Amino acid sequence: MPEVDKQHKTYNYLQPLLLGLAVAVGILVGFRLNELPENSLIYAGDREDADQVPAGRIEELIRFIEHKYVDQIDRDLLISDAVEAVFAHLDPHSVYLTPDEVDQVSEQMEGSYAGLGVENFMIDDTVVIASVLPESPAKIAGLQTFDQILAIDGTPAAGVKMPHEEVRKLLRKQPGTKVQLQIYRKKQKQTISVIVDDIPVKSVHSCKISGTDIAYIKIDQFSNSTYREFMDVVESSFGEGKARHMVLDLRDNPGGYLPEATNILCQLFTEKEKLLLYTEGRNNKRNEYKTNGKQFFEIDKIVVLINEQSASASEIIAGAIQDWDRGLIVGRRSYGKGLVQEQYPLTNGGAVRLTVARYYTPSGRSIQRDYSDRESWEQDYSQRVENGEMFESDTTGASQTPYATLQLKRKVKGGGGITPDIFVPMAGVVRNEDIVMMLDMLPEFTFRYLRQKRGQVPATAEALARWKMDDQVSTAFSEFLSVSDNTLCQPATDQVQLMYPQIKMYFGKWLFGDQFLPYMQLAGDPFIQEASIAIARPSLIPSNR
Repeated sequence: MPEVDKQHKTYNYLQPLLLGLAVAVGILVGFRLNELPENSLIYAGDREDADQVPAGRIEELIRFIEHKYVDQIDRDLLISDAVEAVFAHLDPHSVYLTPDEVDQVSEQMEGSYAGLGVENFMIDDTVVIASVLPESPAKIAGLQTFDQILAIDGTPAAGVKMPHEEVRKLLRKQPGTKVQLQIYRKKQKQTISVIVDDIPVKSVHSCKISGTDIAYIKIDQFSNSTYREFMDVVESSFGEGKARHMVLDLRDNPGGYLPEATNILCQLFTEKEKLLLYTEGRNNKRNEYKTNGKQFFEIDKIVVLINEQSASASEIIAGAIQDWDRGLIVGRRSYGKGLVQEQYPLTNGGAVRLTVARYYTPSGRSIQRDYSDRESWEQDYSQRVENGEMFESDTTGASQTPYATLQLKRKVKGGGGITPDIFVPMAGVVRNEDIVMMLDMLPEFTFRYLRQKRGQVPATAEALARWKMDDQVSTAFSEFLSVSDNTLCQPATDQVQLMYPQIKMYFGKWLFGDQFLPYMQLAGDPFIQEASIAIARPSLIPSNR
């Protein structure tokens, strides 16, 4: 495995509040689905300069090859490759999406999908249910975590190492469709029928930070239901004065729909007509987004948590909060994605996502990092690790322009992402290759352990949070590593002990899901600790009261 990939995986597993994985195509902001006639790339369409542009050059070339080439060709593959070659000359966020990718993005951004409501894990060569969503069709039908799926509508799912995409297609059908599963549970086979339905995908999670008047709200991404979910948790958290301050966690949030982000920002400012961001492009005039002055609940101090995977709409929120001195930003420099895409459907079911403008924070900052050297742009994460930026606040590999906040005139930087006001270093263990390897194995180990020894793990989320793991877990992990396909066969005891907080995190994820969220803080999340300290200091964050 390349070093960069190992470091990246390690970082993801280190996050104690990580509740799910974001898809790579999520790093976008406010793309709009535009329906234009004849917008396939292989036609000139109704362009005014069509007489100067050879119509259908790609189409003409493909047809010529089809008729003359010595071997059979895959027409769709040739066209896809040609389109991708065109986009290689544009910015990194302008891309061609295949029909399957369009479906996946739509599903991700719509806030729901048609399915059963289960998360799967491939253990050895068998599909195993890792979790069952509450009130889902799977829950209603009686499916349980750790059930082994032997067959899906007669198609074997055990003993074949079925690819994830194939499992997904078999389980996600049109609502109302019946899926018949043959499962193996407690040494017995049984058949369970489940009716496919629309499954909501939560993008907002919340809890109260124990012993404080601070509401913790985490947003995974900005789908079309995020603002509604946000308002639900704000009402439950701040209604009737239950909470006073907010920690808004945007770590690992890849972005999403711009209106969802701006609607949330409107709830964080009391003033009307306050500039939140603006966009400009060669063919797009300046477009400003401002507050509406309709804040429904009183929120005093705000801290926003970000890291190097916080992108696009996440950076819009962080930038507006920072520019107006509405709160503090805690964490590490964000991803640096300040380009606006519009999405255009193609006749083959695919789509083009094209950058049409740049967006700017209220102070005029562009947070887009330089992509003139594409290789350097792609290696940004590893470069941040290598130059020490992830571990020390006074080092940075980014060339950033100085700006000032609009109220307190604090120094901030533009270009290359949002630089936090309070720095939180990455755990130094990512520099240890043995630790990297062990962290990479934790999801599978913890799931296997629970399948075999569920009764030896506390039965409630609260008890699990307080549980002090014994040598039995350490021994089991060492044995698991010794038989796994890796070079680390005999880890040191102190290395295994470093895994305890992450092991507990995964136990909580598999067993309790969101119910374990409040207790994850007991593992000592340094981001939340810094945020709580900042809120407690009277003069550090301007009060909104």
